[in-house]
Amino acid sequence: MNGLFAQGVNQEQKIQMLLWAEKEAFPGIEWTEDEKKLSLDDSDYALPVSRLKKTAPFFVQGMLYGWKVEYTPYDSARGVQEYLDFEPLQELNPDELNSIEYKNAAFKDDRLYCRVEFERSESQQNLYKSWQSIKNPKIRGTGYGRLEDGFEGIEKACGEAVKNAVREYWRLQLKNKPKVIESRVLICSSPVIGVDAGRYRVMLDFFMETDRILNYEKF
Repeated sequence: MNGLFAQGVNQEQKIQMLLWAEKEAFPGIEWTEDEKKLSLDDSDYALPVSRLKKTAPFFVQGMLYGWKVEYTPYDSARGVQEYLDFEPLQELNPDELNSIEYKNAAFKDDRLYCRVEFERSESQQNLYKSWQSIKNPKIRGTGYGRLEDGFEGIEKACGEAVKNAVREYWRLQLKNKPKVIESRVLICSSPVIGVDAGRYRVMLDFFMETDRILNYEKF
């Protein structure tokens, strides 16, 4: 369902995605303080709505402004561990957060599904077009995170997707492992979120713009 949705949607004028959240928490997992403060007419919706209202802005930000990425490849010969840091290039402001629309919410198989939409402004449309028009490679990555971690599991899966996408692209482009790759990525299509062996499985497509590549001076 999500995969079909992702393939047929043009994101240039309006961000559109299908998201879901579990109806119930996993055994032994307690609600956060923010979740306890929710006052909703239907208590069945409290936990999944809370999850969706964390997940949706996270992905809208990644599709609207993108993430700054710093990646260090693993190098056993040099004793260097793999490292990734990614953070928002620009946070959503309060007006943008309030402009996120949640539509057609419905339960199915103990999950709350919801269509999320965000109308891009003219300047935001131009920003998206600039990512398209510049000769930025389009890359894809898949990552995993624990279901019991809720939103944090999705966030971890996204970080792993970024790492895998950047790593696999440059693995084919560079003869020698670099010291650091600094780049920016913009999610360019709807995220595909599924479950595999008790874990979130998140597949993301990006435009990537590389700022710089630092090489080792000598071995």
